[in-house]
Amino acid sequence: MIEIRHLKAEDIFEVVRSGVKEIGMKAEPEDNLKALAAEREDSGKCVTGLVNGHIVGCGGIDMYWEGAGRVWLLLPPYINDHKKEGYQCIKQGLERILRDETLHRVEGYARVNFPESHTLFRHLGFEIEGRARKYTPDKVDCILYALVR
Repeated sequence: MIEIRHLKAEDIFEVVRSGVKEIGMKAEPEDNLKALAAEREDSGKCVTGLVNGHIVGCGGIDMYWEGAGRVWLLLPPYINDHKKEGYQCIKQGLERILRDETLHRVEGYARVNFPESHTLFRHLGFEIEGRARKYTPDKVDCILYALVR
């Protein structure tokens, strides 16, 4: 059973503790993550996807000015056990946020060495806009995707 609900800060901590799929990071939440998670919980533009009561992802849109924002997504490593349902959660979550907002532009970055993210962006209707060289803290290039409405 798929469920999309409002993000709770603890959802982010659960994913981080399990190990973020994209970079294999596994950690206990620190103060800066706790503050960021609380801010995202309060924003109203973030959701959590669950399959059979288990979190398969947290994501949302951070606004950078009226009508435009940046999408973010945290997936646990066990998302591979629920690929189809996980994709449905991501799609439904994005649609829910976009339905509730008057956004004309949503963008996101995908690490060049994480092919699943490129597939996901394309399936969600995003288009490539360019390359961001050494974009991440560990200096990995990213591809910029955008959904313009």
